[in-house]
Amino acid sequence: MEVYDEASRGTYGAIKLLFSFRGGVLGSFGALLAITALAIGPFAQQIASYRSHMVQSDVGASIPRAMNYTGYLPGLSSSNGFVPILPRKSAVYSGLFAENNNPSASLNVTCATGNCTFEPFETLAVCSTCVDMTQYMTRYCQDGTPSDGNMTECGWQLPDGAAYLNKSSDVFSMTSSFPSSYGDMPYATIMKLTFMGTESQTTPDVLNPWALQCGLAACIQTLSSSVINGYLSENITASTTNGIIVDISGGNTDSNIPISLTSPTTNTTFTLAMGAKLALESWFSDLFRNGSAARNAQALNQSITDGNVIVNLTVGVSSGETFFDTDIVTAFYWNYYEYPSGIPLLMEDLAVSMTVAMRSFAGAVPHAGLAMSYESFVQVRWAFITVPVVIVVLTAIFLAAAVWRSEQSRTKLWKSSALAMLFHGLDADTRARIGSEGSLGEKKRRARDVRVQLDEGSEAGSLLRV
Repeated sequence: MEVYDEASRGTYGAIKLLFSFRGGVLGSFGALLAITALAIGPFAQQIASYRSHMVQSDVGASIPRAMNYTGYLPGLSSSNGFVPILPRKSAVYSGLFAENNNPSASLNVTCATGNCTFEPFETLAVCSTCVDMTQYMTRYCQDGTPSDGNMTECGWQLPDGAAYLNKSSDVFSMTSSFPSSYGDMPYATIMKLTFMGTESQTTPDVLNPWALQCGLAACIQTLSSSVINGYLSENITASTTNGIIVDISGGNTDSNIPISLTSPTTNTTFTLAMGAKLALESWFSDLFRNGSAARNAQALNQSITDGNVIVNLTVGVSSGETFFDTDIVTAFYWNYYEYPSGIPLLMEDLAVSMTVAMRSFAGAVPHAGLAMSYESFVQVRWAFITVPVVIVVLTAIFLAAAVWRSEQSRTKLWKSSALAMLFHGLDADTRARIGSEGSLGEKKRRARDVRVQLDEGSEAGSLLRV
């Protein structure tokens, strides 16, 4: 009885009953339930979890795309009568010198929730391309013959002398070229830059001539854009340009004749005003004028003029005092040594920054998107509810079995009454008066009429006497 009583009071007693092998089938079953009931709390706490997910918001979202671009001004100081507008110039400087690898950050995107998605769309843009020209490099000498037998006064050049590198002084050079009126380049081309150098990015002081030609051209870009936590991310999935070569030497340079670009997928036409293109070419011819980087004493001792700079530049494997003709040459020189594919990276930043300027001008139209916001919800994990439900069901079965067992044995339910203990302590005469038959209710009614006191005499043995 003591083991049963302890088993009903807690887990430790249930374990004692289970391992004493005195509980029988029903008692052991109840002890096992008392032990497994400890799992109800941990499992019940795992039933519900509070989470959040993205849902579509009724707040609108939009991102600009350029259908055309007409940003230019008449300029008397320009070689062709046109100059770029100031936002266009600002975009060029930002792409060249910001060095943040995120030129599209300044794009005016409407996304109040900070998380928006946009279907792929097309826009007028500026594309950059770079081609390795090293295989076309040839040696040349200033006087036509080797000097001192070791060609120290000789350098390298590309076909037709389009670009050259003086070995005796230059370690890096930039040469610019622009479309002429005779149709020598596709008329969507804005500018080409040819870079040449004598050093690799990873091996210092080892002769390793290289050449790279990069170009900027008007194009159509297909963009996949999204805003995540307030950060705009755009990927170029496709691009189309116009490779037609047009001879305009007959004087057909009217700014009213735009550069026309037609999408091969949507058949949409995008236009770039000829005046805007000519304005860039005129400004770029001075901004990207030919220049070089040199480290010899002769270069370092020459006079400093506007745009020239001498710095003790340490970058990558290249170090020491270096003379640069312009800041633009310095920027490309820095990128070449500082980053893998540094020159194509800088050209891409320049192109993206110029595209952002196009998409921020009057010819831009909004492209609608979906604004997303976080919504909190309660997730019910039904697997965790299994254990509590099973334990409750088994407990109900155990209770029903105990009731049935008590009914079958006709056992009197004395456990909750203190009279059982008191009647056990009565003297023999009083027990005879009360009787041993009858229900608990009858015993309670008889007990109301009995007054007893504890007799602690030696003969009585601490009995309750009437």
